[in-house]
Amino acid sequence: MTDILREPLTGPSVWHGKEFTRDLSWVHELSEIDIRDLDSALAHAKHNRVRPGAFSKDDFPLVTFGNKIKCLLDEVQDGRGFAIFRGLPVERYKRSDLEIIFWGIGAYMGQVISQNSRGDLIAEVTDKGASYDTAVNDRGYMSRDKLNPHVDTSDMTALLCIRKAGRGGISSLTSSAAIYNKILSSRPDMLEILYRGFHHDLRGEGPTGSLTEVTHSRIPVFSYYQGLLSCCYNDKIMRSAHEKMNMPLTVDETDSIDFLLEIAESPELRCDFELEVGDIQFINNYVLLHARSAFDSDPDPAERRCLLRMWMNCRNPRPLAPDFSDRYNTGPRGGVFIRGA
Repeated sequence: MTDILREPLTGPSVWHGKEFTRDLSWVHELSEIDIRDLDSALAHAKHNRVRPGAFSKDDFPLVTFGNKIKCLLDEVQDGRGFAIFRGLPVERYKRSDLEIIFWGIGAYMGQVISQNSRGDLIAEVTDKGASYDTAVNDRGYMSRDKLNPHVDTSDMTALLCIRKAGRGGISSLTSSAAIYNKILSSRPDMLEILYRGFHHDLRGEGPTGSLTEVTHSRIPVFSYYQGLLSCCYNDKIMRSAHEKMNMPLTVDETDSIDFLLEIAESPELRCDFELEVGDIQFINNYVLLHARSAFDSDPDPAERRCLLRMWMNCRNPRPLAPDFSDRYNTGPRGGVFIRGA
């Protein structure tokens, strides 16, 4: 366990949701020049017959848009922690071309890691009948259920919106630094519990493949390391891990999990918005919690809400404490164990 930070956090990653009611500086509209640059890189990649998951930024040459990607990455890593490229005309492209563009942009940002035991590097976020509310081992990205505020197991998450839901599917972001300051000021007694952390349920996607496998050690919810505070929170897999271990959470541990969730969902801190078709969103998982409301699912799979997702580790990553960095029993910053690899 790292030392506990007893001073409130300051800086651009500390914000309240109301600040973004009118401030849309985090939304970057794509220009026609940007889109032509992406189209040119797409044509180059297709000419060389490269596939998503198997090419670098050199295979997706951008004349000017690469600089915009770098500026956005700086904003996500060192600023408020999130940003959007808006206006990719997804209707112009085949699904395979969208995946090339999405991967190509990601190639300028860092290394993409596996999101499931099949080794998917680009995952489809849509309703596939999973029941996240009631099935302990189901993954949220395959469900239409509400997802509580949480982080993903990577430095950064990227989402490309292909189709919106008819109703619901509202995104929410909360600054984990603002959450920390709230806990520090109102319930500092909870910090030691949150720094000690909890085991995480791997839901059958750890190296053993067992449905009862959990992380080797507790993962801190908050970790203060080399002058930076990082957060890792997912209430569902923390609770279910301790159930599977027959290691019941104490009253104080449960209260700490619940209190953080209450703060993360508070209207004061939360920033709510709807991803538009053609949006590409980037989230820093160490300084933000993200959530999603439940959504209506169209009977036709081809009409359902659909996003593409990548989990990425950045080229110049923030330092992480050893007890914080392995969250899938696959080593520091490792993705989900790939079965049969």
